[in-house]
Amino acid sequence: MINIHVQILLTILFWNSDCQIIPRIEECGLSCSQGIHCKSKPSSGVFNSFCHDAPASLPSMVLKSMKISTVMKCAQGSPCSLHLNIKGALSLDENIRGLEICSLSLDTQQSQCVNVRFARKKSKMLNGKKVQIQFNCIEVNVAQHIYVTVKTVPNYCEVKLSQEYYVEDCRNSDVGKYIPACSAVKFDYNVDRARKIISVNVSNFLRDQDYYIRLCHKWFTCEDVGAFAVIKGKESLKSVSLKYSQLLPCLCIEGWLAIPDARRIQLCPFENGKYYVITFYMSSSSGMSQFEIHLKLKPYIAKLQGNHPIVSLWVD
Repeated sequence: MINIHVQILLTILFWNSDCQIIPRIEECGLSCSQGIHCKSKPSSGVFNSFCHDAPASLPSMVLKSMKISTVMKCAQGSPCSLHLNIKGALSLDENIRGLEICSLSLDTQQSQCVNVRFARKKSKMLNGKKVQIQFNCIEVNVAQHIYVTVKTVPNYCEVKLSQEYYVEDCRNSDVGKYIPACSAVKFDYNVDRARKIISVNVSNFLRDQDYYIRLCHKWFTCEDVGAFAVIKGKESLKSVSLKYSQLLPCLCIEGWLAIPDARRIQLCPFENGKYYVITFYMSSSSGMSQFEIHLKLKPYIAKLQGNHPIVSLWVD
């Protein structure tokens, strides 16, 4: 019996179910419970970035909760778009004039902020009451990694809520069908195991616009595996061949238009429930030996090394 213990560092990302239906809205907006009139306006986030010591009378749990989800805005005659749906709860207090909601893209470091203000007269009458707030006007991209913060206005130190959120990607049936970034470009691929080449055919991207294709290993980000290839928009042939070393679960095909800040589309066809070939090299007194094992990947987390899970594969 041969025991082979292979350790692979993987970043475990949790995605929503592929078949989850994204709620629809026709218009984005802001709403507050308790009959309170509230309004929003864009903010740079600069003026509220410095915090102050909270008054002694301010309750410690003035910000009670925050929940983030995705909604799809589909207005007649316009393409659908994805928006963050942010729900929060707070206790009204005379020291609080409103809230600041900010989203930071951890992919591009771009931020969007909005100030939410309450009508003073009504809020004073309901001092200490719990108010529910819902805001869904922050537009996001497919598969975007977002960091959301909610602060009080004025910004009191240690009084804030924060949460990371992953926007659904093109594997979600709703997103893949109705969001242009997913439906506009299609990947077809073929794997030549003997030559270790993946042939990728790209269709439905903008005419007269070049398109980049590469292989990458998806960990925290999608890291390069060799050079990227360029498909010329004016050429009739829309396919490229990319060499790989091993068919690992993290191996993905990534494509994007040759324009600044273009949305990137990833196809990771080897990550779930398929068989992989892992090549092992073993040294002995007679020299170096090479052999391959075909296995179905069913990893389990054995322990943590730093912030990374160690995933062990056993073949008996």
